Amino acid sequence: LGRIGVDVSTNDVALTGAKPEFLLVVLILPSSASCAEVRRIMRQASFEAERLGVAIVGGHTEFSSIVENPVFIGTAIGWTRRRRIITSANAKAGENIVIVGEAGVEGTSILASDLWERLVEKGVQQSVLRRARRLFENLSIVEPALVSAEYVSAMHDPTEGGVLGGIFEICEASGKGCVVNMEAIPVRTETRIICEKLGLDPLRLVSSGTLLATVSKSKTPRLLKRLWRRGFKATVIGRMTENKNERIGLLGKKEIRINELPQDELWKAIG
Repeated sequence: LGRIGVDVSTNDVALTGAKPEFLLVVLILPSSASCAEVRRIMRQASFEAERLGVAIVGGHTEFSSIVENPVFIGTAIGWTRRRRIITSANAKAGENIVIVGEAGVEGTSILASDLWERLVEKGVQQSVLRRARRLFENLSIVEPALVSAEYVSAMHDPTEGGVLGGIFEICEASGKGCVVNMEAIPVRTETRIICEKLGLDPLRLVSSGTLLATVSKSKTPRLLKRLWRRGFKATVIGRMTENKNERIGLLGKKEIRINELPQDELWKAIG
């Protein structure tokens, strides 16, 4: 919880083009929780914050009968040297849609952790589940977001609704349409195996740890080259269009309309 809380909070700041510098952490725990649990969560948070160069400078801890599970509330603060804040609302027609990372990483980790026994019964090897469970270590997109900020018009991290949900949200915020090659969206082997066994669509699975960006055609080669040099997987998966009613995903010869925010596949499995 501590590591994920730091990553989710700092990701949001980095997506604006600002470097996260400080973090406030509020922990609300069940009355039955122990001080040892507080220390464990904060050790996780401290480790990840130090790795990202972020200082935890304050916050609050409380035990409450209102909650049944620990709650992490993070407020990250950062500054940008640019004269603008990047949002998901400035994508332009004709620009490429670039994905950094793979679809459904966060959801894969959650499914492997929460449904371990069910997946073993369905024939998933425990070695696959162990790798999948550790994917929570790949949820930070601070570095690729700061690298991308120099080139992009819009950035977004797809959470609930997965990659297709994130693309829909960029289109909605920008008032634009899109054409997406769904077969070009990278999916890890562990994600494919787990989703196939559970009958889920990895492109609609919660995807913290993935970065979506829109980039002009002229800047795309330079951005991809810089990300590749840093060791990040980056792929062009589609383009923005002017017609906001044209939001199409191409799956072979099949067209899939992306006209509404999809329900996250996670809830089909554990809801």
